[in-house]
Amino acid sequence: MNRLAVYTLAGMTFLLAPLSYGADTPSPKAVWREIQSVQKANALMPESRVLQPGSRTVDYYTTDLGNGPASMTIKKAGGIVQVRRYPNGSLLVKENYNKDRKLTGIAAMLKLAGYDPADRNWVMAAYGPTGKALAFGKIGTCISCHVMVRKQDLVFAPPPTQLLSASTWKAFFPKQEITPVYDKLLKMHPGAIVQ
Repeated sequence: MNRLAVYTLAGMTFLLAPLSYGADTPSPKAVWREIQSVQKANALMPESRVLQPGSRTVDYYTTDLGNGPASMTIKKAGGIVQVRRYPNGSLLVKENYNKDRKLTGIAAMLKLAGYDPADRNWVMAAYGPTGKALAFGKIGTCISCHVMVRKQDLVFAPPPTQLLSASTWKAFFPKQEITPVYDKLLKMHPGAIVQ
C-alpha cells in the first residue's frame, strides 16, 4: 500500500503517492495515471510558467509540471541547471499546446532506478491529449536531444533559460516549423543557447 507524501511548493501543499514500481518498468497506463495526479495537483515545475513559449507550431505553448520529488530537488539545488541527479520516482511532465491553446500532447520523464543506467534511468513517454501512449520507454530520439544537458541529468530548463540553436532544432524536428516567438527568443538570448 502506497503512503501519501506531503509536499509543499511555492506556498501550496499537496498530497501525492510516491512512485514505487520495484524492478519492473511501469506500464504506459500506470505512468499516465501518475501524470494525471500531477496535473490534478496543478504541480507547476519550478522555473516554469503556465503557457510559456514553446518551440514548434505543435507546441506553441508549453507548461512544465513536476511531482514532489522532482520539484523539491529543483528548489533545493537552486534551479534546474544546478540539479545533478533527480531522485528515483521523479516525474517531469510537459504539456504541449497549439497556438489556440488547445492541448496537443504530453511528454514525460520518469526516473526509475536500474531502468537504463546508460541514460540516467529515465523512462521517456509521449501521449496524445487523451492519454493514448504514442511512445514509451527508451526513446532514442528523446535521449539524443536530452543528452545535450547531461550535466543537469538530461532535464532542460524552460525557455528562455535554455534554448536549442536553430540548426540543432531543425536537425531534431526537420518536418516542423519553429515558432516566431522561439525564433525571437534565440535572437534575444544568444547566451542561453545550449552548446
